[in-house]
Amino acid sequence: MTEKLSITRRSALALSASAVAAAALPSQSFAQEAGVLRVASPWEWTSNEPTDTGYIMARMQIAETLVMVEPDGKLVGGIAESWTVSDDRLTWRFKVRAGVVFHDGSPVTAEAAAASLRRSLAGESMQQIPVDSLSTEGDTLVLKTKTPFSHLPAVLVDYASVILAPASWGADGKVSRVIATGPFRITSIDGKTVIELERFDRYWGEKPKVARARYTAIANGDTRTNVAIAGDQDIIFTTVPAATPRIDAAGQMKVESLTIPRVRAMAFNSGLPQFADVRVRRAINMAIDRRGIASAILRHPGSAATQLLPSAVPAWHDAALPAYPFDVAGANALLDQAGWVRGTDGVRAKDGVRLAAKMLTIANRPELTVMGTAMQAQLKAIGMELTVEPGPSAAIPAAIQAGTMQMTMFARTYVNVPEVIATIIPDFTRERSTWGTLNWPGRDRIKALTDEYVQSFDEARKATLRREILKIIQDEVPVAAVAWFEHTVAVNRRVKGLVIDPFETRYMLHKVSLG
Repeated sequence: MTEKLSITRRSALALSASAVAAAALPSQSFAQEAGVLRVASPWEWTSNEPTDTGYIMARMQIAETLVMVEPDGKLVGGIAESWTVSDDRLTWRFKVRAGVVFHDGSPVTAEAAAASLRRSLAGESMQQIPVDSLSTEGDTLVLKTKTPFSHLPAVLVDYASVILAPASWGADGKVSRVIATGPFRITSIDGKTVIELERFDRYWGEKPKVARARYTAIANGDTRTNVAIAGDQDIIFTTVPAATPRIDAAGQMKVESLTIPRVRAMAFNSGLPQFADVRVRRAINMAIDRRGIASAILRHPGSAATQLLPSAVPAWHDAALPAYPFDVAGANALLDQAGWVRGTDGVRAKDGVRLAAKMLTIANRPELTVMGTAMQAQLKAIGMELTVEPGPSAAIPAAIQAGTMQMTMFARTYVNVPEVIATIIPDFTRERSTWGTLNWPGRDRIKALTDEYVQSFDEARKATLRREILKIIQDEVPVAAVAWFEHTVAVNRRVKGLVIDPFETRYMLHKVSLG
């Protein structure tokens, strides 16, 4: 058990004051209000577009998709009450639920759902659908694919596919107002940080128990910690793992955690001379003390990653897959074998190239920078010089697309849709991924396997393909998993009934009451 630290009431009040100041949220108070459910997370509202902030719309249950996933992984009807696929596996029919209305009172029709869905096909997962046509037949949306696409219902859980009313779009084709179908509707948006919500009493499903909710984006991890210590929110998602003892000891909020299909990983530009040789990537993998990082920084030894995904995702975790040991001597031997020689400064070099890299990481996940700093020291022991550069999350995909990425350290969820293949495809089959590797020559082999996987409806064959995909990733290390993710949520003692969704698609706020 983690030892709890004590904190005085006076220091808690001081932290509360500093937290409010640090948050710098205009016209916003953290004061407790009767009947208002206060929710915070790191993520800012940067636009009204579903492909950008649809994950906030879905998590806060403002907007909904045709298909949804329950916390136990079961796919259930959202705006579509049911679906079928034709015998040739090319035509899918989604029956739109009767009686559903948008937040402006207009009816949700198959035509409106199809119009919204067409606009969402630019989303990362949605781009994978081999769409032949999208049409309607009465109350049914009909989607035909050019080739079989076995996990289509799972892809339609993607937040980019939330269904918005026709009135949401302005003359310029952009979303001017978010008019959706969820149990909460937006009453106001204050910049990028605060969204005021109210219960939508005409909601088709289970009605929320609270009448109002407020979403606050608190990007800074230390500020989220201070706010949690002071108890100035009701639910804070993605708290800093190392802060758990302090938050619990303060007594205002209790941190709950759940292992989820998200991984903290480092990725390489395999086109650089430093990382083109798989032996170098393997050596770096062996030089990382994952258990030490998980214990000392994340305060959860069990999160030390042995492969891409944890056993919490049983279909995509191969217990027979050998893990890389923490073996500094073995790592040095591999680098010697690959021809990398230590210089007088202790840094290895080969053909005039130093074994050095800049590793981009994400500032609003503060544990990543701390992990990167620990890895600096660990990699120094094998003659590698690592520079850690935290920044906004958008900097990583931008560097990958620009071809300037050397290394990255990020937190990646593999269930943006509840089928991991939808994330494997963009991360491991493209020359320039969104979040994963860059210039990795093994991508063509992965693509052949994923192409077969998405067209197959044979579960036994798909299980074999999963094992083959995982083995290639483990052997060739285009991306190295460092630590699996414990989703940490600080919960105020007045909150009752919170359910944590491991898929992070919904915050399940409709089940929450305030005591």
